Amino acid sequence: MFLTDLNTNLNTFVEKLETLMDSFWKYAIIALIAIIVVWGIYIGVKIIVANRNEEKVNAKGMLKNLLIGVVIIFVIAIGAPLLIEGLAAWADKPTTGLSLITNFLKF
Repeated sequence: MFLTDLNTNLNTFVEKLETLMDSFWKYAIIALIAIIVVWGIYIGVKIIVANRNEEKVNAKGMLKNLLIGVVIIFVIAIGAPLLIEGLAAWADKPTTGLSLITNFLKF
């Protein structure tokens, strides 16, 4: 009885989480891409106009941090659908392979 209630509650949670992800996923990806492009342009201009060696080193450090941030964003963008799919499988809700990832990454 307890496991049945837990399974039902988990299925409801997974369905609501999928609905939430479907509603804002495309816009979140577009916003993150826009932020990366604007920040990349800013860093590029900063590298170009740097006069002293210290400023160039600082700008290159900012570029390194931007690339690390892009990798982290990519990992989160791929990990979130996989986490939801794992929750769905754990709750015995049938899903097909990478269907969540392909649905989330479609524009």
